[in-house]
Amino acid sequence: MSALLIAAAARAQEAAPTKPPPPTELAPEAKLRAPDFVLTADVVTYDSERDLYEATGNVKITQVDGRVLTSDWCVFNGTTRTGVAVGDVVIVDAQNTVRAQFVAVDLRSTVSVAMHGSMDNPLPGFAVRGDVIERTGVDTFEIERGTFSTCRCPPEETRRPWELETKDASVEVGGYAVAHDVWFKVFGVPLLYSPWLLYPVKTERQTGFLIPAFSQSGRNGTEISLPFFWAVRDNINLLLTPEWISRRGFMTSAVADYVSGLETKGRGGAAILPNDRVVANSDTAFFSDNRWSYWLRHQQPLEDGVEFGVDLNQISDNDVVFDFPHLLGTDLQHQRMLESSAWLGAARDGLYGSALLSVNNDLQSPNDLDRDGFFLQRLPDLRGATLQRGLFNLPLKAEIATRFTNFVQFSPHRTSLGQAPVNGQFFDFGADARPDIGEPMANGKFPTDPNVPVPDSNRDDRNPPAGSVSLTTTEGDGIFQEGEPLADSGQRLDFFPKLSLPVQLGVVEALAEGGVRETLYFANYAGNTTSRTLFTVRGDARTRFGRNFAVGTLPLSHIIEPRIAYAGVFAPNQSDNPLFIPEPARVEPRLIDGDIRLVTEDPSDRVPDGSLLQLQVSNRLYGPGRAEGEPARLYGELNLGSGYDWKQQAFTRLFALLDFHPSTELDVGVDGGWNPEQKHLEDLRASVSWHSTAGDLFRVGYRYNRNPNSVFEGFLGRGSEFEASGSPAKKINQVDLATYFVATRYLELFADGFKSLEKSGSDGGRIGALIISTCKCWDLMLEVEKVARTNDTRVNVQFRLSGLGERSRASDFARRRREQEEIYD
Repeated sequence: MSALLIAAAARAQEAAPTKPPPPTELAPEAKLRAPDFVLTADVVTYDSERDLYEATGNVKITQVDGRVLTSDWCVFNGTTRTGVAVGDVVIVDAQNTVRAQFVAVDLRSTVSVAMHGSMDNPLPGFAVRGDVIERTGVDTFEIERGTFSTCRCPPEETRRPWELETKDASVEVGGYAVAHDVWFKVFGVPLLYSPWLLYPVKTERQTGFLIPAFSQSGRNGTEISLPFFWAVRDNINLLLTPEWISRRGFMTSAVADYVSGLETKGRGGAAILPNDRVVANSDTAFFSDNRWSYWLRHQQPLEDGVEFGVDLNQISDNDVVFDFPHLLGTDLQHQRMLESSAWLGAARDGLYGSALLSVNNDLQSPNDLDRDGFFLQRLPDLRGATLQRGLFNLPLKAEIATRFTNFVQFSPHRTSLGQAPVNGQFFDFGADARPDIGEPMANGKFPTDPNVPVPDSNRDDRNPPAGSVSLTTTEGDGIFQEGEPLADSGQRLDFFPKLSLPVQLGVVEALAEGGVRETLYFANYAGNTTSRTLFTVRGDARTRFGRNFAVGTLPLSHIIEPRIAYAGVFAPNQSDNPLFIPEPARVEPRLIDGDIRLVTEDPSDRVPDGSLLQLQVSNRLYGPGRAEGEPARLYGELNLGSGYDWKQQAFTRLFALLDFHPSTELDVGVDGGWNPEQKHLEDLRASVSWHSTAGDLFRVGYRYNRNPNSVFEGFLGRGSEFEASGSPAKKINQVDLATYFVATRYLELFADGFKSLEKSGSDGGRIGALIISTCKCWDLMLEVEKVARTNDTRVNVQFRLSGLGERSRASDFARRRREQEEIYD
């Protein structure tokens, strides 16, 4: 049939005049209906002797299968339904669009032949040009002297940025194109030749190589990767990435994404770098040169209200997070520890229960100096709780929370470097977690003679040697400080029943609550204390009033909620208790300001007496919804407050918390506190962000903390990544920025990072550009990144051809921006 069409097309093309002769029978604005098609045109004539239909001007043939043919002129046989169309011919069906100046067509089947035409299929992403494009089936084509590309260039563009030129090819949409005598051309210049090529033209994801990526850094040298995407199954993707790192060797990674059903999903991967040359040649890297990591994040609902999850993260050594910062899919350089966990949670009918297995890996120090062996792992941690429920038809409400934890040390230590723990609870080594005999020298190395102690190298002794300056006075003081190694293991069972009385007194809502917290200890080594009893009291009273007003034509509602709250804890002396969950060295006051219940919910084994009164005024501004009929929208909220701590005999910080959304594009946030005793600013977090529907984004933030919690102590370690300067932690005073700017259709700019305003502070971030071709068929991402923790600079270059499976740079930047906000906010 196709051969006959080609012959008929050739004869018709020779016989067809440039302008059809006037018909003998005219039918202006004619419409012809048949069982298998509908024909409309400006003029339709019919030759009964030859059974020929001729249509002239704005010809449109709509077939029952959905195909539509438009042209300037068309003639076809009424019996055979074969014919030709001339002049701006377009054939459109559900997947393909064929354009040509001359087409031979069979209206009864899918067969057609286009001379000097083009075909576009947006789902696989390819566009074809050819001297002959013959459609042989619903989704099959034969191409003679044609070109393939994913570029959609304007008609006036005679040269595509890239294309595959072939002598002939067989194409199956949803399958492959098999081409012969193929040239790969860039802007019309032939670069590569292949006598045979298999090219995917699938409407779904397809196995194959992706575009290589290039990076350059001071830490690793040149990095070149060649990703290979494997569509394992409909619900499983696998990305294999061999990578050459000039300073280290070859690393291979594999990342799998999978889904099951509507809600089960996961992502996991592994990487291995055997014989790392940098580690093998180092005299200060005390770990194997065979580097590896693996991870898994799995989330699965089991039934209504029940969910199971796994978050597994394992690395061969602590330097992995610095040498390969993006390997595990998140930034771990600023984390104190790396946690692996599995959990099961259930909530139904006001009851909640959970089971957790958790193992932590210390990331603060080099491998030979870290505290992995002293960490108490939770294997398991079981919790249960109830919501408030009525009690015997009384106005009282009752609730209970319980928790059982089994604490395990993988490497239990009865002595460490010859020293015994204090009361079997902890080793009094100071906040650097090492005694003098185990401290490295200023260069990070240990003395040659292991029996010769370093004289207070980290300057943390309670009584430092004469003439030395002490950063802390914690080693040997007999008191536990956060960071000192724990020495015990065992179990802890915690019961916390509470009774509350909600009361409505006119316009005032009040709540009184009392609780008794009983903790049972089953320690393996520590003291004789087997239980602890705490008493908690909490009260809350609030009211609301407001008014309606308008700004211009915008109706608004202002709600004011004054509130007074109290929380108290009455605790016995707990110094002899086993020590499983240490009290933090300092609790962020802004956390207590945000939720006073944290005073009574402290999970540690050393809960101090507490008595805190808090006054707050909450302001909420409501306006109309975004569309008619939608509920009122919260434009913003401002909370002001302060308190008085009876135990400290001092006023707490005067705080202000603002969350303002005047429009869908603009967000403003402020969280700050003023110390009324010292009369200075204690802390401040402020940010302004704007984002447009076009993709533009701008965010600027400021962060200040006069007395920050110490995360990395600054003791002598090994290498800049472990803060070997010996400098104590100072206040945080930094600005951070994130922006994405769609400059033109062909250029997008992005940047994000932070800058410390203190001399001893650090800075880091990235800046780059995305260059997009005029035909939208390729883009080039250029990025310069400064890694703060290692003071390293990276240059990343990535090229992408559209339709070959690469994700967009914009989505990658958005993911990185979210990570930055999690780290620095």
